[in-house]
Amino acid sequence: MLPGSIVSARIVKIVKENPEIKSFFLKPLKKMEYPKPGQFYMVWVPDLEEIPISVSAVFKNLIRITVARRGETTNYMHSLREGDILGLKGPLGNSIKLERNRKYLFVAGGYGVAPLMFALRCARERDSAVTMLIGARTESLLLFEQEAKRLGAKVFVSTDDGSKGFKGTVVDLMKQILKRELFDEIIACGPEPVLIASAEIASMLGIKSQILAEEYMKCGIGICGSCELGQSGLLVCRDGPVFNGEIFLNVIKEQ
Repeated sequence: MLPGSIVSARIVKIVKENPEIKSFFLKPLKKMEYPKPGQFYMVWVPDLEEIPISVSAVFKNLIRITVARRGETTNYMHSLREGDILGLKGPLGNSIKLERNRKYLFVAGGYGVAPLMFALRCARERDSAVTMLIGARTESLLLFEQEAKRLGAKVFVSTDDGSKGFKGTVVDLMKQILKRELFDEIIACGPEPVLIASAEIASMLGIKSQILAEEYMKCGIGICGSCELGQSGLLVCRDGPVFNGEIFLNVIKEQ
């Protein structure tokens, strides 16, 4: 498929994950390339716009995207029904590199758990062990906790208000876990403080890290330049969204 071409996909199932988030199971209406973990689609919403959305799972011929209600377009998406049509441009960007027989720590802040769920499935297929940390403001906003457990991850949750699991941020939880257990690599997705802390801690421990970055994005294919990471010349859509932790830290420090 040519960059910029859009494939129509039918919504065959909608799952309300929590009060702010829904998952949409999409069936492409013609042959297209399926994504790797960490990649995203520019999702075209008829009569509105294209927005970047990561893939949270692939099931045979179905693609699952998980959408947080954040603005006009995502609010409208939450009103869609099974049978409605969306457009998909992609998959775009690079992917998370997963090796066999590794010990991974996945750090997910809020909605950032969505793309890490896809990575979790792939890591388990490679016989790698995954400890997943899932953070949210409160218990009702926790996302994919039970699914992660079913996939064989060791799961720990944190809530800012202490309503479930560890009381505090997912970064605080990460520091506690790392006091008693060692990992080969940290993979993080979520708000910028989570990304920075994950990369810094991995660097201090002398282990690898992969960071899934997020920036405002218009075209998704490296033309408009709107998603530049800091002032580095790196584009999240073209050079990311997955960055080596050391590179990510260097860019952040230069801002």
